[in-house]
Amino acid sequence: MHRDLLEEFRALFLRLLNEYQTTTDLPITNDYADELDRAQEDRDNLLILKLKGRNDFFIKKVKEALHRMENNSFGICTECGGEIEITRLRARPVATLCTSCKEEEERGEAHLLYHRRSHTLGRSLLVESNSFSQS
Repeated sequence: MHRDLLEEFRALFLRLLNEYQTTTDLPITNDYADELDRAQEDRDNLLILKLKGRNDFFIKKVKEALHRMENNSFGICTECGGEIEITRLRARPVATLCTSCKEEEERGEAHLLYHRRSHTLGRSLLVESNSFSQS
């Protein structure tokens, strides 16, 4: 991969890290008047936790991509060792598989239920009490 293209991706990843790491403090509330308000706030809090989990997962993927750049393995398929197409990297910059290997992976997952194909593999989100601001 050309140096200019690598620098373009590096700048993108650094911008994404800056943008996504500043949005990690999502407020969770515990202020409710009745059971309906409590149910709504519980649902809202679960959504906030889900979004935080997705955000953290994406940050991890961006950091891994930057690490692959440092190791000169960015743009190399982790399955077959071939180059990941530039069009695929432009569409999904954190991709680790070429189009052929990704399609093969998806064919292998076709029989699984949607929740079983999750990248987090059903792991629970561990929440530190310090990571959320209280309102």
